[in-house]
Amino acid sequence: MVKRRSYRLGKRADAANSTRRRILDATLTLHDEQGITRTSVRDVAGRAGVSPATVLNHFPHMGDLIRACGELSDSLLPMPTEAVLIGARDRTERGRMLADALFDWWEHMGSGWEHLQIDRRTLPEVDAWLRDVDARHRALVAAALGADVDDPSVAIGTALTAFGSWRSLRDAGMNNSRAAAHVARVLADAAGDSQPQTDSKGRMH
Repeated sequence: MVKRRSYRLGKRADAANSTRRRILDATLTLHDEQGITRTSVRDVAGRAGVSPATVLNHFPHMGDLIRACGELSDSLLPMPTEAVLIGARDRTERGRMLADALFDWWEHMGSGWEHLQIDRRTLPEVDAWLRDVDARHRALVAAALGADVDDPSVAIGTALTAFGSWRSLRDAGMNNSRAAAHVARVLADAAGDSQPQTDSKGRMH
């Protein structure tokens, strides 16, 4: 009898976990499509195929659902780290690897990133997460350039590898790899890698 009851409890827990994940997946999709503040419990329930009461049973407060979605998003699509720079032979290559990884990340974030910029105005949790992303972004650029995080070249590199820059380059017809290669050359110049060219007599030109 004990084993049978344990089996039933296990099946019940599996079903509950499956429902919870379905709710989270539905919520993430809706957040990408229309933003957090425009997504209601009824919207989530309809997309997940459950009742609003079921959503509230798993997430009694909208803040609970937002935090759970943030954690799931971070696990499914983690922001690039310094690991993307491993194997680079010089600063230019680190810049290319940096830009390539961030541009791929922005592409996966898609319109959801734009919705987050609006949601941060009214949701402290979103604003805090975006501030953390900004800090990690600057730190990653600093690591790629081998510079202090407050160095002007890091500010330039952060701007060149931001979501808006990626979107502008994409709209100009560049794929991520080509855009990253161009950005890497600019980053190398900003970090002081470019040297004046001289002729055979040593004159700069």
